[in-house]
Amino acid sequence: MRSSLCRRHIPQRGALLAALLLAIAVAASAAVAQPGNAKQIVIDYVAPANAEHKPIYDLLKEHGALERVQALLAPIRWPRTLRLEVKGCDGESNAWYDDGVVSVCYEYLDDIWRSANSSKRPAAISREDAFIGPFVDVFLHEASHAMFDLLKVPVLGREEDAADQVAAYVVLQLPKEQKRRLILGNAYAYASELKIRKARDLSRRRLEVGRHITFADEHGTPAQRLFNLLCVAYGSDTQLFADVVEKGYLPADRAEGCQDEYRQIDFAYRSLIAPQVDQPR
Repeated sequence: MRSSLCRRHIPQRGALLAALLLAIAVAASAAVAQPGNAKQIVIDYVAPANAEHKPIYDLLKEHGALERVQALLAPIRWPRTLRLEVKGCDGESNAWYDDGVVSVCYEYLDDIWRSANSSKRPAAISREDAFIGPFVDVFLHEASHAMFDLLKVPVLGREEDAADQVAAYVVLQLPKEQKRRLILGNAYAYASELKIRKARDLSRRRLEVGRHITFADEHGTPAQRLFNLLCVAYGSDTQLFADVVEKGYLPADRAEGCQDEYRQIDFAYRSLIAPQVDQPR
């Protein structure tokens, strides 16, 4: 999972409702749940110990956010029960998969909402998209780890990179307007970590790399994950995402090979995961 986003105070928690309603609409239109498979996925809204997270808990539960994620994942033939939960994590902003359980912290959801409300958010990215993009991504990313584990999918390379690829690939199967908004909203989350506001900021000289041990993490750096996300999106539809290259967010040299990168992911998904999906979806 990516590291914590900024924690600047934003007194607009109630507006989360609008974002959640849109997220639910996206999820509901993305998949038709198969009742039998849905029983293989259980959900749990764990009551938060931190009173500040109570509004998030109430809104998620009231509007069935986990039920919609459940619908997205239901067509997969899970060999055992998969559990999806949101819970408090004692101040840690994180999400993970372990032994049949996907856990997302209220602290993480609070962070992405604060980032979505930042005054530095570009006008081209709506507040709702800036929340929904990483909201959907975090569940699909961790569910990808569950696929690798429970479906016994072989992974060549770093598992975190593969989970990023599968999560992006699933989003890119959605209708054009929905996938563009989700991809760009998720890209904003990475750009926010990097304090990137304009494309030219991506080319500025870094005065300090930091400690070398930082690069020992199993995840790619936020910059790498941003460019990888934009590349697979551009490779899937060079017209729909042409502006990410034209505006300089994705270097032209990298863009040249992005269609091949997308085709590799598409081939791997169709070969290893698609046989475990009920049709029609």
